[in-house]
Amino acid sequence: MSYEDEDDERYQEALQEAAHEAAAEEAAYKHFSAEIGSQWARDHADELFQEHYEDAVSAFQSERLTSYYVKNPGLARPARDLLVYAQSLMPSFPQAALVFAVTAAELVWKKVLLEPIVFGLVHTEGLANLVTELTLNHTGMGRFKFLLTGILSEFGGVDLMKYKRDGSPNTLWEEISAIQKARNGLIHEGKQAPDGTPALAISVAEALLNIIFPQVITKLGLHLHENQTVCGSFHWTKDK
Repeated sequence: MSYEDEDDERYQEALQEAAHEAAAEEAAYKHFSAEIGSQWARDHADELFQEHYEDAVSAFQSERLTSYYVKNPGLARPARDLLVYAQSLMPSFPQAALVFAVTAAELVWKKVLLEPIVFGLVHTEGLANLVTELTLNHTGMGRFKFLLTGILSEFGGVDLMKYKRDGSPNTLWEEISAIQKARNGLIHEGKQAPDGTPALAISVAEALLNIIFPQVITKLGLHLHENQTVCGSFHWTKDK
């Protein structure tokens, strides 16, 4: 099999994976809506989260957040591997690089930053997974972001609503939304992403993985080893 065939096969796998994730998120939202009533969910989700924000933050258990990272030291590796592959595809295959870079960014946001925070908030892993899926859904994302990004700012020291990469006029949150839109247009409608978008997606993924994630880990009193592996152990060093 040639390199071109391998790249095409991986590209098709990425398309299928992204479509599967979109379907899973939609199913999760439908399940949630069926439980509490779809119209009520639309009308009151923002109001309830903002109304109870103070209580939620005070009830948040930062120890659970720390322990989640310690128990899952390699949770950032899949995102790192996808980012490295996306970088390898540039500049020869920019559209394919876009798909892998956005997937890497979503993995950092979803699995590396968001899910541990939700786990510290709801105290039930199964519910944490569901809320995480809802948050990344196109509808649910806006509703949950106020609470979850507030907790990330409070305990992780990062405000994604305000953080901007060096030289960027837009917030990282706005850039995440932009690259997701471009990726979805490519996958679902065959729209080629504009020039510069694949490079933007890689830069966003790099910022999430190499700047935001380490900052959160440091704030929690942990540190990273090779390949973004989380460690909570204290290491003695010998003076020479």
